[in-house]
Amino acid sequence: MTGPDTSQTLSLQQEFINALDKGDEMGPFGPAYVLASAWRLRGPLDPAVLSGALDDVVARHEILRTPVARGTSVALPPDPAPGPVSLTVHDLSGTPEADRDRRGEELLNELEGGRYPVTELPFLRATLAVFAPDDAVLVLLVHHIVADGWSMGVLMHDVASLYAVRSGHDVPALPPARQYHEFAAAQRESLADPAVLKAAKYWREHLAGAEMTLIPADRPFAGKVAAYAAHRFLLDAELTAATARLAKAHRASPFMVFLSAYNLLLRELAGTDDIVAASFSAGRGLGDFHHAVGPFLNFVPLRTKLADCRTFADVLDRTRTTCLGAFSNELPFPLIAMEAPALLASAAEPERDLPAFELLQFPQEASSETVGGLAVTELRRRLLSQEVSCGIPDGIVWALDVLPSGETVSSLKFDSNLFDADTVWGWARAYERILRAAVADPNSPLPQ
Repeated sequence: MTGPDTSQTLSLQQEFINALDKGDEMGPFGPAYVLASAWRLRGPLDPAVLSGALDDVVARHEILRTPVARGTSVALPPDPAPGPVSLTVHDLSGTPEADRDRRGEELLNELEGGRYPVTELPFLRATLAVFAPDDAVLVLLVHHIVADGWSMGVLMHDVASLYAVRSGHDVPALPPARQYHEFAAAQRESLADPAVLKAAKYWREHLAGAEMTLIPADRPFAGKVAAYAAHRFLLDAELTAATARLAKAHRASPFMVFLSAYNLLLRELAGTDDIVAASFSAGRGLGDFHHAVGPFLNFVPLRTKLADCRTFADVLDRTRTTCLGAFSNELPFPLIAMEAPALLASAAEPERDLPAFELLQFPQEASSETVGGLAVTELRRRLLSQEVSCGIPDGIVWALDVLPSGETVSSLKFDSNLFDADTVWGWARAYERILRAAVADPNSPLPQ
């Protein structure tokens, strides 16, 4: 008699990420491939109780204690007792009130640029900077191979709720957690749905002959170890509001306006009118997995042909059509790639790099809430650039985040071995120029 099968099927997202592994220290199994987020905590705070709540979260989400291994098509069984979460506490009681958010951002940058072996369980780590008995910043860090940006809000919500329970507060109990292996199994089962064949036909026709749009590098990669940096800048509230008004006037979303400006920037940088922009979706549309932790994020290629567009309004209308078609026919990226064999054919060229563009759109309740007397607010207004940042498997990531203040933070993560900082600054200035011209007069002729 054999024992129970404790293996777990990988999701298609995990298989795609695994396929990007080059066996080096900077890929998806490397110590730099991490996610970090910072949260301002206001209210009475006991680090010992917080430590217990962090352990409770690891017990709740088994992917945080499930070992990963290179070159496998199944996940290993979770560790029932992975050990306590590492919680480091810093006494920053001398920090003035007005400087505390900035000090939290500095700590976030410092930790995000660290190295964390993928072999160490649990995958969750935490650092607490204590400004006063009722004021602190908590940085949560996980390895990206087991979580995505949406998951960070889920983790903080659960930490706050479990902290309240341990502190004796009468708060609603958390519902049973959905586990990521359940999603992976459901995803595999969904492939028999006839809608998958319909969506595959859309991608086969829409991406016929397409290649991802790449940006020329300042210097070829030439086998160097990737060294990621992050450049951040702010789009002011007036420009952000004008973007929203333009979107509403064209029955579009702000993302579509931001992406339209990005498409025009790619046209300038890559010298082509056939733009295939890499972007992402939350990947959580299959069942009730909104409060689960895992690498749900899905890669989505957005093809927009600009050859006959004469104005920004034309580009926006064309981009809107692209987005509606792509996201209504979304499939896991490996299935899309099967329908478009040429899509990634040039992605490994050492002279060019693949940029990806996203607008962060996580649930707002994950960014700010009060649970059991503890007020939790995410530090999203990140403006400090980093010479050393966390890594990505490959390419460039350009992320926008529309803040509650009405401003938009823009973050550009790039390999400094391929691009100079001045080049990246140039992209940022060109993008803002394009966007400002667009909202000022979307019907003016485009530069030829």
